[in-house]
Amino acid sequence: SLVTACDMAHLPLENKSVDVGIFCLSLMGTNLADFIREAHRVLRPDGILKIAEVRSRFATGGKDGEVLQDFMQVLEQLGFQCTHKDKSNKMFVMLELQKNGQKPDASVTYTAKPCIYKRR
Repeated sequence: SLVTACDMAHLPLENKSVDVGIFCLSLMGTNLADFIREAHRVLRPDGILKIAEVRSRFATGGKDGEVLQDFMQVLEQLGFQCTHKDKSNKMFVMLELQKNGQKPDASVTYTAKPCIYKRR
């Protein structure tokens, strides 16, 4: 009863009813921007959105760079500002965001790179 199966782009929650939203290795869909817009809808004005994703999804040529910056710009267009970025872990990037006062742009789309897994 504590977990409800649903499409992350259409949550069965009231507007502005959530204090903290967390995407942990879950932004895999091709409609990633829809997930972020939905998080904006359900978060309270002072709510926090946390994102933890595989670092390789935001790297080019083995280094962090343009792809992560592109994602951060998309997050701004979707109504969020980054308040903390942690790249200290070699496998993951962690972001903490808050609403930036802008309405999410309905025309924005984004698809992150696929995860790169190394055989160990």
